Formats: sequence, C-alpha cells, structure tokens
Amino acid sequence: MIVNDEIIQDISLARKILSSEDYSIVVIRNEKILGHDKGDGIKPILRIINKLGEEIEGSVIGDRILGKASAFLCRYSKVSGVYSPQATKTAIAILIVGGIPCQADEMIPFITNRSGDGLCPFEKMLQDVESPEEAYKILKDKVIWD
Repeated sequence: MIVNDEIIQDISLARKILSSEDYSIVVIRNEKILGHDKGDGIKPILRIINKLGEEIEGSVIGDRILGKASAFLCRYSKVSGVYSPQATKTAIAILIVGGIPCQADEMIPFITNRSGDGLCPFEKMLQDVESPEEAYKILKDKVIWD
C-alpha cells in the first residue's frame, strides 16, 4: 500500500468537499475534481465509473457512505485512495486487502436499507462475493438505471 503526499492531499480535499457540498461521491486527482454525483444507494458511484472509464484509475474517491459494494467498486476502478465519513469494517477490509489506502471518520456496523429495518439490498446481494470484477458485474446488471 503506497501512500504519498498526493493521495493524502486528495483524501483531505475529498473530506472537505463532502462536508461542504451535497455530493454523494467525488473523484479527485492531483487536487482537481474529475467528477461528482449525487443520489441514493450505489447509483452515483456506478454512474461515475461509467462516465470516467479508465480515467478514474489512480484517483481518490470520496464516498458519503462506504459499504462492501462501494469498496469493491473502488477496487474494480483501481483507485489509489478512498475517503468516507462513514464506513463499515468490511468495506475498510476490502480496501486494505486490495492495497488501497483509506480513511473513515466513523465506523458503522452495516449499511441499512431505505426503511432502516435491515441490510442494504446491494450489501445483501454481495454477501458471498469475493471478487471486485464479479461485484461490478452483479451491481451493473441489477441496478435500475434512471
């Protein structure tokens, strides 16, 4: 896991942007915003991945809530760092195993569904998944695009 000054600065900028803007996700490289999106669930990060393509590689992602699904998508995208105000232990572990430096302000036990009475459907979908590529394919195929 390589952490250099650029990654640290980009993670710091991601924190600042997510605390001051109404974005769900922001993508930064060399202190420049490559893209951002808002919305619920996993759609914002999937839209950003599709929009930026290979340009996302080596960037830092700031994601408002980081669960297993988002962490796998960050690994799939080959980002160089991740920041989130709230993250699950599972998400952090997925990033560490992938060699991606990450920072979270608060650890949460799991991502809840919209009604708040159970596990997020995307987290449930990926319970037995161990590969970022498989996670991406499942999520891309299951998300209803608007």
